[in-house]
Amino acid sequence: MTGDTPGEMTANHNLGCVHQQMGDSGNSIQFHERHFQLARKSKVYSEQESASKELVKVYREHAEEKEQNGEYNEAVEFYSKALEAARASRDRKQEGMACYRLGKTYVEVQQASKAVNFLHEYERICKEMGDLQGSGSAFAALASAYLSIEDTEKALQYLESFLDIATKTENLTAQGEACCALGVICNKRGDYKKAVEHFEKNFEIARSVVSSGAGNSSLVDASRVYLGMARGNAFVGKYFMKIDLDVKSLLQWKIKRQPLV
Repeated sequence: MTGDTPGEMTANHNLGCVHQQMGDSGNSIQFHERHFQLARKSKVYSEQESASKELVKVYREHAEEKEQNGEYNEAVEFYSKALEAARASRDRKQEGMACYRLGKTYVEVQQASKAVNFLHEYERICKEMGDLQGSGSAFAALASAYLSIEDTEKALQYLESFLDIATKTENLTAQGEACCALGVICNKRGDYKKAVEHFEKNFEIARSVVSSGAGNSSLVDASRVYLGMARGNAFVGKYFMKIDLDVKSLLQWKIKRQPLV
């Protein structure tokens, strides 16, 4: 009312943060967007950057809420806004995170051809920042995306890269996921010898995971069954036993979320 634009920007920033702490992402977005609009109109670039950083967080929170409720199209909308805000704030790490989540969500809405572009961008950002864990997540997500569009050649390529990263980071669960997924694809392609090799490694990893107390015996039982079926196919030299397993559901290696500070 008094034309105090700096004071209005501060008030909107604070109200946005309070609503965010209350878990009210909808109202939080409105206040942070108003802060950004005021900053842009006044050409106060430091305030634009500050507002953008808050918008990245609250857009992502809102998108995650939508995703958890199965509202994937709405999640895509807000992950897209998070990506725009991350670029405006010149935060490459948050830009990569937004690309990753947007790509994963596009796979959920069966638009994998769009997903791969964002996931490749995330892969580039991880490489640029030397983020090995993030690279592993990018490879797993890319494998899922390429499987969705039935490009098994590229899916295999990224699964191999995923396995390499999982091995380097000594993540046994992720190694098992990668080996099992590789085994299923090789079995379907008729490369039974390679399928057996991957399932043998998966079986060994499953036993190690269970013996360490990180899993139950059902993991070993399932791995033993897959291995037996793969060996059966290799023995008869044809696709005799179908290993009915959703490969995409295996690739659930999660990246660490950024703390909302």
